[in-house]
Amino acid sequence: MGAADYDNPAGLVAGTVVMQVVSTLCVGLRFYSRRWKRQTYIASDWLILVAWIFGLGLSVLMLYGVSQKSMGYPLGANIEDPHAVNGRLNRAKHSELSYLLLGITALGLIKLSVICLYWHLFARVMFRRFLIFWMVVITIWTVSFVLAGLLECGTHLKAIFGTPQDYLDHCGSAMPAGYAMVGSDILTDLVTLLIPIPVVMTLKMSVRTRILTLMTFLVGGLSVGASIAKGYIYITATQGLSTQDAISILTGIGIWNLVEVQVGITAGCAPTLRPILSKLLPLEAATHSLMSLLRIPSTRTDTLPSFVKMPGSEGSDEKLQQNGSKGSGSGSAGRSNKGSASAASTLVVVEEHEMVARRGAGAENV
Repeated sequence: MGAADYDNPAGLVAGTVVMQVVSTLCVGLRFYSRRWKRQTYIASDWLILVAWIFGLGLSVLMLYGVSQKSMGYPLGANIEDPHAVNGRLNRAKHSELSYLLLGITALGLIKLSVICLYWHLFARVMFRRFLIFWMVVITIWTVSFVLAGLLECGTHLKAIFGTPQDYLDHCGSAMPAGYAMVGSDILTDLVTLLIPIPVVMTLKMSVRTRILTLMTFLVGGLSVGASIAKGYIYITATQGLSTQDAISILTGIGIWNLVEVQVGITAGCAPTLRPILSKLLPLEAATHSLMSLLRIPSTRTDTLPSFVKMPGSEGSDEKLQQNGSKGSGSGSAGRSNKGSASAASTLVVVEEHEMVARRGAGAENV
């Protein structure tokens, strides 16, 4: 992308505000949904909230940078020009360093939030062992690249804001570390997105229900797309250091960092918002029509599986139960009412419809 793509201050402000409003609504609705259903807040909720705070910091930085003309206003010189070093460029570099540190931390928190959500959905021992391993990997990834950003010039931190020669002399590892960061960011996003698919594919459910369940999780593909876009912007920017405008390069990297964080927050909240969105939007009717057009068989009672923590269960006793069939009879209906009455003691994460707690021989526990 050329430098002219980021010389629109009004567009930067509008985009920043819109993304912040959307992510704020998603986080707010997530917490409201918990309270509405009288559910206990879980670790995943708090992690996404902290990530939102970091995302808010990124938005404030972008708006401040535009107001100070250190973002969105071309400098008229490339970043390798020794005569381009001035107060405006240094402010842009300060903002970019802050973007790097806040952005990596926010992304790590988003990934951990999604992993914790998987932990509360699925109870398989081997699956949870992998989740523990993946949590450790993400934590190490986050801490490592935050430290890499802080120490990219070793003990010569001021070299970041010095002349191009100072930067070349003391910050030689910055660019390889940047490539490693964007590459591993895409990889960890992709792995995190694919984690629940094998488990969902083993569940005994109709084709329609399986597709809906996978679609719920695969909303996270938006985050993968954003990370790929940011990686592309970073690589093209580093290859055009001698030809593109210095501030336009920093603005492009900064705004796409913000996009990835805000899209990640929105995608991370998506699986938990279906209950409340189904009250506001005709999701079930639209889905039924789509399945009819695709000629996928379904029944009127075939809904997404309910992910619940049964009353009185602890840790690994977490259950994943699928709604019963239409022919369950009055006994199943009675158990459904009993399950609804115990909403205060159940953890419903993805599907918030009326649950049929099949505790007899026909129960499906994973």
